[in-house]
Amino acid sequence: MAQFTFEGDTEILADPQIKLVENVLQEKGFTRGKIVVEQVGKKGDNYIAHVKRFIYEAENGTTFKMIGKVAPVAEQLRLMMKTMILFNNEIVMYNLVLPKLNEIQNAAGVTEDEKVRFPACYGVVTEEPYELILLEDLNEAGFEMLDRMKPLTNESVRLVVKDLAKYHSLSYVFKDSEPEIYESYSNRLLNMWAIIGNEPEAHQFFEKGENDLLKMMYDVSDKHKNALRGSMTQIAPIAKKMQSYEKGSKYSVILQGDCWNNNFLFRLEDGKPVNDVMIDYQLSREGNPAGDLLYLIFNCTDHATRLKHYQEWIDYYHEILDDSLNLYGFKANRVFPKDQLDADLRRYGKLMVSLGVMLASMLVRESKDVIDMKEMTGDKEKMVEDTIAQMNSSLLDVSTIVKLRERILGIIDTAFEFGLIAV
Repeated sequence: MAQFTFEGDTEILADPQIKLVENVLQEKGFTRGKIVVEQVGKKGDNYIAHVKRFIYEAENGTTFKMIGKVAPVAEQLRLMMKTMILFNNEIVMYNLVLPKLNEIQNAAGVTEDEKVRFPACYGVVTEEPYELILLEDLNEAGFEMLDRMKPLTNESVRLVVKDLAKYHSLSYVFKDSEPEIYESYSNRLLNMWAIIGNEPEAHQFFEKGENDLLKMMYDVSDKHKNALRGSMTQIAPIAKKMQSYEKGSKYSVILQGDCWNNNFLFRLEDGKPVNDVMIDYQLSREGNPAGDLLYLIFNCTDHATRLKHYQEWIDYYHEILDDSLNLYGFKANRVFPKDQLDADLRRYGKLMVSLGVMLASMLVRESKDVIDMKEMTGDKEKMVEDTIAQMNSSLLDVSTIVKLRERILGIIDTAFEFGLIAV
């Protein structure tokens, strides 16, 4: 009979989650041993889930590791953070969408070196509020998370752009070959940015954040101030407008949805990135590929690097998209022509600038200044008030404010430079 003992950081684990861990180990042929649970990462590395490493240690010395994404259980916290929606999205991706994309790659005989790699999913708990996703520990394959405080280099961005192009091509093939299944899966993915438009708390949060930024940017040029006005308060309305454009569009794909530094792991050789893996699909939804590209560019790179390489990245994306589609008998100039990509980059510029501005004050914070929303307590109204208060940019230390200003102005200047928003 199987017998496992749990040690370490186990306080938040509930019976359904423990049972899943045990069942996965049994399916892999393990029957006895110790399971050590460790916290993964630090504040600022993950905002929605508790991330744990499960380390199985058999009596004979055999070990096996898994990563678990554990949902918070506090009801008011779940309501404020839209935990059910975010975990639903990721479970749909790991249970349905990514296996289908892998199936497409295998059927076409794509080599392991050329495949888009997705973390293996060992199992999920869908029961609320105990959602859990058990995943492959990619550290065991030599992949690691880079320093989120440093912008990605050109080499790293090219790796991610290549994977995004291949990933999007798979979505196009899926939509063309099995349209009814594609529609069924994509309809189960919910657009968070459009949903929050119905939340008065979200408008309050965005309005306060925008006003704080305008006060902090009191000395910038009028054109920068004009770009900032409405940048956060218009996120939800613009997202809804874009959703109307995307729904039923032949150019839409299933997006990764949250292309920022911590959602890519890299394998390094001599300190240089040679491979990457995309992780975290909580914001996945159906949308235009330009959304993933601009989200990556605005949230993971700095202005100086963008000035040198922006057009190169866009051209490279479309080149790889065409190469990848060719493997499945398609051509990019029919599926998603380059002039359409360029038009959609301009169409999505305002929304992606707004998201970049909104996320900037979160992404520049050192761990000590990060708001760990997963640990917040109280009723929903109090948590919203606390979040708004803690997001006040004026409370940051001088060095962080300098970084925040530089990041926001860089996003706006990049958008001006490449015609993504009007001057």
